[in-house]
Amino acid sequence: MPDELVAVTFDGQPLQARKGVKLIDALDEAGIHVPRFCYHPRMSAVGMCRMCLVEVKGPRGVSLQPSCYLDVADGMEVFTESDAVKKAQHGVLEFLLANHPLDCPVCDKGGECPLQDQAFAHGSGETRFVEEKRHYAKPIPISRLIKLDRERCIQCDRCTRFADEVAGEPLIDFAGRGGTLRISTFSNVDFDSYFSGNVAQICPVGALTTTPYRFKARPWDLIQSASTCTQCDMGCQVSLQSSQNELTRMLGIDSDAINHSWLCDRGRFSTSEVNNVEHRVTRPRLKDQDGPVEVSWTKALRAAASTMKRAIDERGASAVAVLSSASLTLEDTYAWAKLASDVVRTNAVDGAADVRIDGSLLLGNPASINEALAARRLVLFNVDPKNELPVLHLRLRAAIRAGLRVVEVNAVPTDLTPIVDRWVPIDPANLATTIDSVVAALDGDLDDVVVMAGCRDRALGTSLNTTLLGELLSRIPRAKVLSGIAHGASALAVGFTPSAPRGIRSSGGVEPSMSADSIVAAALRGEVAVLVVLDSDLMGLGLTEDELLSLSERTTVIALSSFESATTNHAAIVLPMSAYGEQQGSTLNIEWRHLRLGRQVEPVGQARSAWMIAAELASMLGDELGFLTLADITRELAQSGGLLSGLGSHYFSDGLDGPLFPLSRREERRTQRVLDPMATPGVASIERQGANFAAGNVIEPSESPGFALGIGEAPKSLPSVRSSVTAGVMELEPLTEGEYWLSLVPRLYDPSPGLLANPFLKQAIREPVLAVAPALAKELGLADGDHCRLVGAGSTEMVVRHAKDQSLFLAVQGVTPATQQLLGDQSWVKVRVEKSNG
Repeated sequence: MPDELVAVTFDGQPLQARKGVKLIDALDEAGIHVPRFCYHPRMSAVGMCRMCLVEVKGPRGVSLQPSCYLDVADGMEVFTESDAVKKAQHGVLEFLLANHPLDCPVCDKGGECPLQDQAFAHGSGETRFVEEKRHYAKPIPISRLIKLDRERCIQCDRCTRFADEVAGEPLIDFAGRGGTLRISTFSNVDFDSYFSGNVAQICPVGALTTTPYRFKARPWDLIQSASTCTQCDMGCQVSLQSSQNELTRMLGIDSDAINHSWLCDRGRFSTSEVNNVEHRVTRPRLKDQDGPVEVSWTKALRAAASTMKRAIDERGASAVAVLSSASLTLEDTYAWAKLASDVVRTNAVDGAADVRIDGSLLLGNPASINEALAARRLVLFNVDPKNELPVLHLRLRAAIRAGLRVVEVNAVPTDLTPIVDRWVPIDPANLATTIDSVVAALDGDLDDVVVMAGCRDRALGTSLNTTLLGELLSRIPRAKVLSGIAHGASALAVGFTPSAPRGIRSSGGVEPSMSADSIVAAALRGEVAVLVVLDSDLMGLGLTEDELLSLSERTTVIALSSFESATTNHAAIVLPMSAYGEQQGSTLNIEWRHLRLGRQVEPVGQARSAWMIAAELASMLGDELGFLTLADITRELAQSGGLLSGLGSHYFSDGLDGPLFPLSRREERRTQRVLDPMATPGVASIERQGANFAAGNVIEPSESPGFALGIGEAPKSLPSVRSSVTAGVMELEPLTEGEYWLSLVPRLYDPSPGLLANPFLKQAIREPVLAVAPALAKELGLADGDHCRLVGAGSTEMVVRHAKDQSLFLAVQGVTPATQQLLGDQSWVKVRVEKSNG
């Protein structure tokens, strides 16, 4: 018998179980379900609810023991169906229902409630309590997104454990004792967390509910499909649910490779912005001298095609530029990349406008998320997981607690800094020393290192970010790289990015392979005749309202968008794009894993997928892209010979996570971990009632004969390009008197068209603040709450907040058009600070 297995007896049947696992998990693996409330496989066991009591034979005979709290041992004998066990289950449920209100018809958990299910399956069917049940005021808003009905709480400790153990934000806890024990927040502190929605999903009763979903639907009204959250590049696996052609909610699915069933609130509640029709672009429109006019698709596409054709004929293909936010699907991105290169023949494209790093550095030796968290050393380079990849922040916290040694490299600290092994500040005055310090922090252990590279600091320009990372990787030649970029994996995979930023020629005209900033600068000078903007807002790239107006007067802007924005307001041609949940397709996450997107509702108004618009435009320009369906695009990518060779939707046919690309990266292939229904009750209950994950939301292999490739049959490796990127650490011009280095870091709730359209999340947007260490604030004469003016390439006013860290940098927290104005074209931003009266 292998060492990891032990002999056990469950209900008289001799079996083998994995040594060291909890008894409740071993019973599940043996197909024996034990009821439970407090236990969750992703958190510590506390044995509070006592619902999982089983009889265990020991030296002193048989006794009742909580199966969630015991480890499996050799020779263990367990009984789950005895009279004593049944009596204990009846008793636990009777006590839980003594004060629990019987308001199932009006409770949001009705129809998917584990207490409801277990009362039927394991309860006695009657109660001996006749006393009045306790009552509390309801509901109590513990945050803007979560409401608490205290009388329903069964004190399972799931929500408090999640807040403390997983999120690291113990903002809710038990108060009172005995019969008055209840969940409570602390005085004057709301449950203000990026991850608050998770407590409602794992709550086994209706005590915690979400404001957007409250009283909105019932499980039997819902249909669901498996999908991927696209608010960041983590690729969290979700169940997307809808009713009457409206997205109702998003629940996390437990993916062992990715999100462990957790979601951030930005992703979980993004369905509300899709439903907000008032902020959606619903019909094509053209702008004439009287203003915007709604027109037919045919007229709008003809206008766009004629405008592009005229620009190409008069000024050449380089007069047409294409910008994208990189939040498009893989298929959309490929279609527009092909339109730009094969039909328009322009290289003035950037499909990852918010990525400030040369993507080739991320392709040489890629790592998966699990590989990064299992490495001996992890280097976090210029990335703040909590604000850029929130669920990865949760997994990093768990890994660090389990022993992962992390070196963090940033200009200013992050939320992970207090618990990492070492924080190395990026020193603009001596960049070579920064790299030396990182290598030294690894203590010579360079054999099992993963570098997670991002673009957290917007003030760290593309060239400097790329040079620093290239130099670091040249010093750790065997390191794997986990891409920490927020969006952009799909654009990098299909070549929809500039190969290198080259700037603008002084003689005028657009030089090939320009970065987004260079394209915008050229458009402002009138050197771009037609600028196509895909699902993006130019103000997010640092333009002011006046500059956007000036640009639209010099350049014809064609905007494809799901949401209204400043760009759609000024665009000459606006084409409505389908939003998340309105189209099927796929995407790539930070580990280059191919993930599916489900179509759950019909597009609003006349919105269309971006790839369809690209195909129509190509036809009107006198050419063809060569595909009519998503399956055609997938087949073409599979046969491309590039990173995505061998792509096929058959990977999803048996519930597997998508494959890692290139396919030469082998990993253990297994079905997605099946958690007990208590872990994700809202997903399991709907599936049990017959609304399974809709098969029609995945492109079937039968639609494309090219899907015959299997894993490893078309292995593709990518050559390392590190040596060609780095050429030593660049030196920056020193500061002059009165100048300071500025760090410009994003927050999860920085304004975007989608977030501004979200009625439940837009209140989370905060004005940027200038974080200053106390010592530096004293030197500048800035008290906490003072107003100051920052003067860089541009200028802006903001409030001063004293930071806890002792960094000698100025850090602007929050990226808006006003703060982006400070950037200019510097490698790193230098600013002057002027105190103002506010």
